[in-house]
Amino acid sequence: MSALVVMLVLSQADAGVALAHPLEGTWQLDLAQSTDTGPILEKLGVNWFVRQVAKSARPVHRIRVDAGTVFLEIDAAVAKRRYQLALDGKTPTKDEFFGDPFEYTTVLEDGAFVSTGKMTDPAKKGGITLRRSMREDGLMLYRITLLPEGQPPIVIDRVFRRRP
Repeated sequence: MSALVVMLVLSQADAGVALAHPLEGTWQLDLAQSTDTGPILEKLGVNWFVRQVAKSARPVHRIRVDAGTVFLEIDAAVAKRRYQLALDGKTPTKDEFFGDPFEYTTVLEDGAFVSTGKMTDPAKKGGITLRRSMREDGLMLYRITLLPEGQPPIVIDRVFRRRP
């Protein structure tokens, strides 16, 4: 567990506040610190319009943790999505990555929410890992790792700043 996570937990415990996960709250994408998705999405065959939207969108993530479940609301310019991610490593969540369906499970690993899964289209035999963690500077790192079969991993880092 990072020193920042430990300090946050200890300061909340000392203040008599109910302990909460450090990633709980509202976060907005910081485009300047994030991976430029344009070249990656082009390589994946995503159309020009969607690449342009992805390049300039600054989605907001709202995260709440309760009783072993992460409640995640993603508010992007073109869509709003809600998820309930059981942190048991067994309960599947169905989603899509730019039109490609995949299924994953989620666990809490060293303070990070880590989801691992695979594409559900039999013609596409790739895997995916989604990791939300707190950086030492207090920003949230959302790392998307695509694992196309027979190719090197593709890593997309999305950095988020806390919003009031």
